[in-house]
Amino acid sequence: MFRPPMNLFKTKISILLVSMSLSTTFHLSSQNNSDYSCGTTTSTESLEFYNSIRSEINKSEKSFMAKSSSAKGAHDIKVEHIPIKAHIIRTSQGSYGLDVDDLNQTIDNLNALFKDIYIQFSLSGNINYIDNDAFYHFNKSDESELTKNNYTEGALNIYFANNLKNESNNNICGYANITKNTNIIFMQNSCAINDSSLAHEIGHILSLIHTHGPNDDMTTELVNGNNCDTDGDGICDTPADPKLGSNNLDSCNYIGIETDANGDKYQPDTYNMMSYSYKGCRTQFSNQQKARMYAFFQFIKMQFTEATTEDDKATSSLAQIKIYPNPVSNGTLNIHSAIDSATDYQISNFYGQVLSQGQLTNKQIDVNNLSSGTYLLILNNGNSRVVKKFVK
Repeated sequence: MFRPPMNLFKTKISILLVSMSLSTTFHLSSQNNSDYSCGTTTSTESLEFYNSIRSEINKSEKSFMAKSSSAKGAHDIKVEHIPIKAHIIRTSQGSYGLDVDDLNQTIDNLNALFKDIYIQFSLSGNINYIDNDAFYHFNKSDESELTKNNYTEGALNIYFANNLKNESNNNICGYANITKNTNIIFMQNSCAINDSSLAHEIGHILSLIHTHGPNDDMTTELVNGNNCDTDGDGICDTPADPKLGSNNLDSCNYIGIETDANGDKYQPDTYNMMSYSYKGCRTQFSNQQKARMYAFFQFIKMQFTEATTEDDKATSSLAQIKIYPNPVSNGTLNIHSAIDSATDYQISNFYGQVLSQGQLTNKQIDVNNLSSGTYLLILNNGNSRVVKKFVK
């Protein structure tokens, strides 16, 4: 029997291993361009709002973690749903743009990732195609110009562009606008399908910040975790992170030598979804991150539900109620209704915070205590419920 020489086998094995190594390296590098980072800015306003509800969030987090730790408790967790309005930017001729199959696969990937966070996503209505060369290669500075005529209330609006740059004209993979009541995400098409960048931006929508902290400065979080609830990302089961990047990563391995204020060497989680690790490495949220997203959603869920439904979809006995003037003048909101039954009211902001409540008397509500802004009025007479939006 012919027996090929052993050195031939060794040569073939060596070639195979090199090929596999190059393939893996190429796969990671195709998702790992450090120039294509996250363009989300954590504003002072968003931090202040989070701090204002921190105690309530902490309670909800503990409840979620306790329930999700057992099969019986997990059964009692309500699955929340977030509708996504997809806006696909194409050329003026209607060419190119994110493929619909890729969009559907992206939603499927999100649902798989968020399954044990008890949050699921679905497309809301038809895809909105924006055929305009001016936005095909999108710059973050053009956001208001694009969204003023392409925005759907009551949904998470996600815009998919062929190319995406920040105000400094640097390439970015995506960003979330986390200022009050916006619920906007912009994604570069190639990053939308990499299984981590869109989930990363949704993490921002649901209150998470980067594991290295709210800005690009060196983190002040200590490796020993003594200040984990106030510094870094404010989450204690994510290790202190000196800001991951190509300078301290070898594939998915941290090779940095940075130390904290105590001289302790950082040991960051290179697989965390909210880190600046390579896109192909980011595969998981920590348990507390999961709990925080679910807990925070309870404060903003009014933005994604029937709370934004207007008269054309209302079918209850309260559906014919009218409110005026809108915007409010002289601090009084008038209610016009033929229904005489007792009606309770509740006024909340778009974060779900209840600002005023009581029983409707004289069909007028005093709103002098509210600052300027947009609010939701929820009316309930025991048999039906309706939500109206008004401006002060």
